[in-house]
Amino acid sequence: MRVECRGRRVVFRASLEELPNGRRVVVDRVEFPSSVAVLPVRGCEVLLVRQYRPTLGEWTLEAPAGTIKEGESPEEAASRELAEEAGFRPGRLVKVGEGYVSPGYSTEYMYLYIAEDLAPAGAEPEYYEVLEPPVWMNVDEAMERVRDVKTLLLLYAVKARGCSG
Repeated sequence: MRVECRGRRVVFRASLEELPNGRRVVVDRVEFPSSVAVLPVRGCEVLLVRQYRPTLGEWTLEAPAGTIKEGESPEEAASRELAEEAGFRPGRLVKVGEGYVSPGYSTEYMYLYIAEDLAPAGAEPEYYEVLEPPVWMNVDEAMERVRDVKTLLLLYAVKARGCSG
């Protein structure tokens, strides 16, 4: 048995597979490209974008993020996404982690960065992105308002560097 459905960026597959313990089960798998999230930091302030997420039918407050294009390094993708969504180029990117986003059903692998020494660049969101202008706020306020796990992880990384209040 194999079922496949393709979307703009994802492939959904359901297939009968044998597990290491010998049991055969239907495995649901969403194949998604690797991605990045990048949190701009200025002292103990962070820059977040407010983005409409049609999947949820609501606005979210989050770090700029997106998929890595073919032939692009994670650092190049982080710089590009930061410029596209927030209008800044990083003078320095600090990788704070990487890993699978949701290994129970998805192949997506994400790289997390903090961006420092920012320089203005023209924001140019993709045609399918609905973004409001980015906002600076202190890390504690951001932690109260953000409901996006990748951004929360980045905020914890900023706090671990000694930022609070």
